[in-house]
Amino acid sequence: MSTLEKAIDLLHKMSETNLEMVYSFMKFLQTQPSEIGKSERASAFGIAHRYADPSLIASEKGAFENEMAKKHALN
Repeated sequence: MSTLEKAIDLLHKMSETNLEMVYSFMKFLQTQPSEIGKSERASAFGIAHRYADPSLIASEKGAFENEMAKKHALN
């Protein structure tokens, strides 16, 4: 039995509410952009690296820890 036949068999057994959800999901999948470049879109590093300024990396070392220490310091 092919995958399509298995899917159709399952669809015949589903309630109307579940069929509507499956149909909505199928429409969503169909409107998604192609798989080309997916790995770049899926990764935050892949998205942000083109905006990074390598000269600021040294000044970022310990910045988060320092700000958290200031924020949570006991006065």
